[in-house]
Amino acid sequence: MQTRPILLFGQFRRDDLAIINDAAQQSACTLARAESIEEALAWLDTHEAHGLLCHSEDSEQLAVQTRARAALSRLPVLTLSDSLTDLDFASAFSWGADDLVPIGAARPLIARLRALPKDPPTAPNEKRGTALVAEVDRTRRTTVARVLRNAGFALRFAVSAEDAQRFSGDPALSLVVVNRDLLSDPSATVQAARTQGSKANFVICSPPRDLRSERDALAGLTGVTLTDSFASPENVLFIANELSGGRVNNRASARIPYGMRVAFRSAGRDSDEHGFSYNISEKGLYVRTLAPPEDDEAWLELCPPRIERFVRLVGRVAWRRPFNYNENATVPPGFGVEIVDGSAKDRALWVEGYRRLMEAVGEFGSSGWPRA
Repeated sequence: MQTRPILLFGQFRRDDLAIINDAAQQSACTLARAESIEEALAWLDTHEAHGLLCHSEDSEQLAVQTRARAALSRLPVLTLSDSLTDLDFASAFSWGADDLVPIGAARPLIARLRALPKDPPTAPNEKRGTALVAEVDRTRRTTVARVLRNAGFALRFAVSAEDAQRFSGDPALSLVVVNRDLLSDPSATVQAARTQGSKANFVICSPPRDLRSERDALAGLTGVTLTDSFASPENVLFIANELSGGRVNNRASARIPYGMRVAFRSAGRDSDEHGFSYNISEKGLYVRTLAPPEDDEAWLELCPPRIERFVRLVGRVAWRRPFNYNENATVPPGFGVEIVDGSAKDRALWVEGYRRLMEAVGEFGSSGWPRA
């Protein structure tokens, strides 16, 4: 059987390393080890890797340096973690991890290693036009660029306020993603770009505390919206897809980008997997994971937005998206689930949490989605 080479990065306890090696063998993977960033990058330069598995304080730095190379922008990255809190998931996804796996447990790792593609990453097809990423922070710039590149955009960059203003009006651009810190007046920047002939959609990344005021300042402009500058880089793609062609959300309730830890299992199974929500609606949610439930009915446990208790719900898995190298993918790997059952109290709490979130962000969607 042909095996897939995976780079293992970091320091490990002996017992954990034994579990990782066993999981790799059961997943038809061959592990190569590196304990420094220099060693890891040298190995990646000379081998056709199928994935990166890491557990180290330097994981973010390695992932950013790896993803900065166009040839490796699609390389799957799994991070092993001692805990699976909301903060752990949010942090890992913020610097580009594709999934978070508990260290010391074989089954979750096996499921994710088996889910990796059998072929090594290929270069993305730049068929969606050119996107400008204007961002000072290198990690954020690299992770947003990686998401857009994998979705089929060619990339340009700006790291200063002067370049952000100058480049954003280029009529050749189809998308502009810019950090609010680089714009003295976002509304004036968009209007100036339109005057220069730009038809690009604008996604302006702003701190959460400023989203409402920024939304009001942009009122009346088309093809522009806001998103939380600290949220997952995949949110930018979600918003860009919603804006594309002036499309609006035609669901019964708007999908809201929102991250929270979700415990899930196929109905009747004996143990949970864990993922992180990507977006939610009143009727369901999309969960990021490389190991979605195999059955069509799933049990979920989660804490609804702005509700201080967990609920248990029953969902119908509507669709699954595996990890693959598809520029047409509109969401990261995971599964969409429709809430179909649960106690009356738990279902009511879910709806209440969703509606509280809607009220908090405003009906236009200052976290970045069009009016429903």
